Amino acid sequence: MLEAINTLKEADVRIIFRQEELDTLTVGSSLLISTIEACTQAENESRSANIKWGIKHRAKNGSLGFYRRKCYGYANDENGDLVINEEQAMIVKLIFDLYLEGKSILGIVKELNNRNIKSPTGKDNWPKRSVEEMLSNEKYIGIAVVNLDGDEGRIYKLNNAHSPIISKELFDAVQKACKQRSNVETVHI
Repeated sequence: MLEAINTLKEADVRIIFRQEELDTLTVGSSLLISTIEACTQAENESRSANIKWGIKHRAKNGSLGFYRRKCYGYANDENGDLVINEEQAMIVKLIFDLYLEGKSILGIVKELNNRNIKSPTGKDNWPKRSVEEMLSNEKYIGIAVVNLDGDEGRIYKLNNAHSPIISKELFDAVQKACKQRSNVETVHI
């Protein structure tokens, strides 16, 4: 608001606030407008800090709604909690098993398409990215993860947040296989 007022003043436009009895051409009014703007800004920053604190607090104690966001293999019950969707859970298990059997991501996509298994969005063809994300999603072992990007990328994990679809051992084996098969080499300088 202050920027707009200053722009108008530079263009020699006089602004009069009738209710507050302020006139931008008087020094006292300009100072008062600047003070009001600073107070408003401080109030907005305080409100923002309170909201961020509330989100962090709910993330730490496990009451943040993001923990209950469903993904393929899960549904929300009447209370909003995650429950296993048995039909989709079988597909999740199949994807993990196929990967451990040596199939590539594209090989899994082809297998799903050949079996006429609909994608998470109900389409005939599975996106490669859906399978990649599924294989790295800790939600399938009962861990809900929330990444609060606004808070220096702080990550909160809630163990045993819901029933797992696959075992931790299977998940860890897939993660190990992913690293072994990766064609990306990390170089530390």
